[in-house]
Amino acid sequence: MNTAIYSPSGASAGIGFAIPIDTVKYIVDTLITDGRVVRPVLGISYLESRQAKALGIQNGVLVLDVPADGAAAKAGLKGTRRTESGLIEIGDIIIKVNDYVINTESDLFQAVEDFKPGDFVDLTVNRIAASDNELVTKQIIIRTQLQSSTMYDQPPPQFNSRPITQ
Repeated sequence: MNTAIYSPSGASAGIGFAIPIDTVKYIVDTLITDGRVVRPVLGISYLESRQAKALGIQNGVLVLDVPADGAAAKAGLKGTRRTESGLIEIGDIIIKVNDYVINTESDLFQAVEDFKPGDFVDLTVNRIAASDNELVTKQIIIRTQLQSSTMYDQPPPQFNSRPITQ
């Protein structure tokens, strides 16, 4: 489905932007049946790949935060943290979801879209640890359950409304 066109001249020529029909069909069907779209999520925050490259991370998605009460934390996924001495300890770097190779956050989104909330996935992560004053990268597999995107919905603001009297 075409959604927009960028045209420096104002004519119907330029760069077109479209949404794949499979995506449109899924969203429309879900809106009709459920009234909203629910997506599977890992329940983590991550560093954008452009920023991660500045840290020397060329492939994968660096995990910044893993909420303690989430499935990812219970499965053992580790986020980036500051040590007591003030140093930054790099978190896990997600490089695969099942057999899907992850290079950027876009790859991560695409990989989890093939699943439903509640499904289990195997995350292959690179975990960096210090050993004898050297950094050692271990590749480990963590099995975690995908969460529902609605878990992170914020409730609408509540207003105490009273009729205005004059």
